[in-house]
Amino acid sequence: MKILITGGKSATALKLVKAFDAYQAVLADYGEVPSFISKAYSLISLGAKNEDTLAHTLLNKCLDEGIDLLLPIHHFEIEAVAKAKTLFNEFNIQILLPNREELDHYFNIENICKSDDWAIFKDGEIVFTSNNDAISNDTNQKNLNGAFYLIKDDKTKFKLVTI
Repeated sequence: MKILITGGKSATALKLVKAFDAYQAVLADYGEVPSFISKAYSLISLGAKNEDTLAHTLLNKCLDEGIDLLLPIHHFEIEAVAKAKTLFNEFNIQILLPNREELDHYFNIENICKSDDWAIFKDGEIVFTSNNDAISNDTNQKNLNGAFYLIKDDKTKFKLVTI
């Protein structure tokens, strides 16, 4: 299986790659990117950033690259990709984002949170966690999808990993 993670030139994307060692990882970013292929991932360009066609650009790149799973992490992609989730599903491309109606609970563009602890959920199952003590394995997040920072205060909150 192949996963495409956006924000490919960022340290955050490189950190997320380690959660998908069973996948063929493709990191992608806008503009020029160095031509690079490693054992862990390849790096490709998404072309010039055009916020009016983000979902279309990502869908085309996923189809060109044979992608099965998409993890968008640029904050400006989240809304557009969440709205196009049905379109991606029609091409058998799963998007690692919460459902559109739940998105506001996990993502606020004015208040982007960061944490050292993070986890990745796919269909409600924990795929990876950076700190096993930060989240219990019996955490039931229904059909939650995405990469989340684990924000600890009086209880654990999940906030989408974005750059």
